Amino acid sequence: MLVYQFYLNDGGEEEEEASLIGILPERRKNKSRVTRESIMKWGELVAGSYIDPNSIYYIPLELE
Repeated sequence: MLVYQFYLNDGGEEEEEASLIGILPERRKNKSRVTRESIMKWGELVAGSYIDPNSIYYIPLELE
């Protein structure tokens, strides 16, 4: 199962300073619809409108 871990960069350059926002599973069956932009849009929706979209990043993980 593919999941995306979304993080908020709290201003530092170190990963240790980033905060986990949430983990979302990939459920789309049509893989051609999965793009970086579509994943980031999803993360922005989860993070809320008060967070700068440029401070969000994700890490894809394959869970067994």
